[in-house]
Amino acid sequence: MIEGLSGRDRTAINYLVNTYQKRVVKTAYYFIGNLEDAEDLSQEIFLEIIKSIDSFRGTSSFSTWIYRIIVNRSFNVIRKNKRRNIFSSMEHLFRNSDKSGNQKEKEPSVWCDPMDEEETRACLDEAISELPGNQRIAFVLNKYEELSYKEIADVMNLSISSVESLIHRAKINLQKKLVNHFSQYLNK
Repeated sequence: MIEGLSGRDRTAINYLVNTYQKRVVKTAYYFIGNLEDAEDLSQEIFLEIIKSIDSFRGTSSFSTWIYRIIVNRSFNVIRKNKRRNIFSSMEHLFRNSDKSGNQKEKEPSVWCDPMDEEETRACLDEAISELPGNQRIAFVLNKYEELSYKEIADVMNLSISSVESLIHRAKINLQKKLVNHFSQYLNK
């Protein structure tokens, strides 16, 4: 497949997209929090994969190399959005999908009711989005993408012990944020 991509072979490109499309969109979504933006970004990611395929050295797995591109591109989008409008990256926190897949606005007064599973998920997404960059990358790749510590270390160019530490700190930070948030509802 690598040679086919290098030669811009249509069959190899189709295979790449068919094989990795869901994974690319899902991972980008976990970082940027907006499905439309994640789908748009996936197109840019595939273009970058094809354009830079000759730089793939094979020192890591092909999927690890792709994850590295997804993470870098996702954080580029986040940085660009923050420069445009500091609050635009939080827009997804005030939306929720109904069963038909349409977006609907949540009323702030009911947002994050601990009894509603979808709203609880929104609270978790918000807490994850507030993690420091490397903690968020390591946590998302481990918990959502189910990558091993070794694979995450390869994606992030870190040692395995650094990845373990990042995930541990991410869990502690999430626990603090969520306990503080939900304790508000217990005291009412």
